[in-house]
Amino acid sequence: MTRLCPISMKPGAFHIGPAFAAAAILALAAPASAQSSLPTLLDAPPPRASSDEIQRFCSNIADAARERRYAIQREELEALQTEIEDRIVVLEKKRTELQQWVEKRERFSDAANEGLVEVFAKMRPDAAAQRMEKLPGELTAALLTKLSARTAGTILNEMSPDRAALVAVIMAAVADKGETRK
Repeated sequence: MTRLCPISMKPGAFHIGPAFAAAAILALAAPASAQSSLPTLLDAPPPRASSDEIQRFCSNIADAARERRYAIQREELEALQTEIEDRIVVLEKKRTELQQWVEKRERFSDAANEGLVEVFAKMRPDAAAQRMEKLPGELTAALLTKLSARTAGTILNEMSPDRAALVAVIMAAVADKGETRK
């Protein structure tokens, strides 16, 4: 059997014409528009309730509402506890860092004992500068901080500019941490 095209009525494959397609769209759209005209639950006014019904409803959900409120508060407290624990970790790191600075400062201060300070205080400034150039920068700075300002300045003046700058930076860093000069 041969299929005919409804538009041209020629033999061949079945072809849907524009008129047939429009009719199909209208047929499918008709039930959708019919559904929209039906009343829905949202269109209806809310049912009337007496104060007894409202009271009963509130008392029925009071436990659930309280439990939910407690759950929210528990979550907030757990979040705060986590934040506090994180801050404690940061504070512990800072405390450790501060302790290391204190130990470093004490080692710096102990490096220049009183006997060694007296030896350098009695030396000529040019000779003291020459000897201090050979010492580590921290020890030189520690010695100079324990000397009088006049003696330390004279010795620094006799040192090479690079070495004097290095020692002055070390001394300034120690002075920023609270080290005092005699």
